[in-house]
Amino acid sequence: MLIGLYILVDEEFSDPLYADPDAEDLEEEYWAAVCEAVVEALEGDRHAAGVETIGEAWVGWRTQRSGLSFVAVVSDDVKQGSVTAYLQNLARTYVDEVDDPLNPEREGVEDVVVEVIPPWEDEDE
Repeated sequence: MLIGLYILVDEEFSDPLYADPDAEDLEEEYWAAVCEAVVEALEGDRHAAGVETIGEAWVGWRTQRSGLSFVAVVSDDVKQGSVTAYLQNLARTYVDEVDDPLNPEREGVEDVVVEVIPPWEDEDE
């Protein structure tokens, strides 16, 4: 299901606001796709939100003009639309709940993330 989840500011890949698992623990192919999607979306070379297939997974991203990026790596048995809906909900909840989205209290970010239930978990019930 969820392989990795990342919240980034600009292109600060070495210091994400949220990372589960840490980048070095994610398969290299997936991390490279995460970085490429964020860079290209921030530079306007691809849509600000999208999902693409990488091996046997989806890499979904949602970037905002503020420089915030929300990225999920999800197994390919999850519907593409569920990945998009999850990232949209996560981004909305994060911006609503965090006082300073670009420089949050990092301990509080995890509280916001666990608040957002991935739609594919509801589908399993």
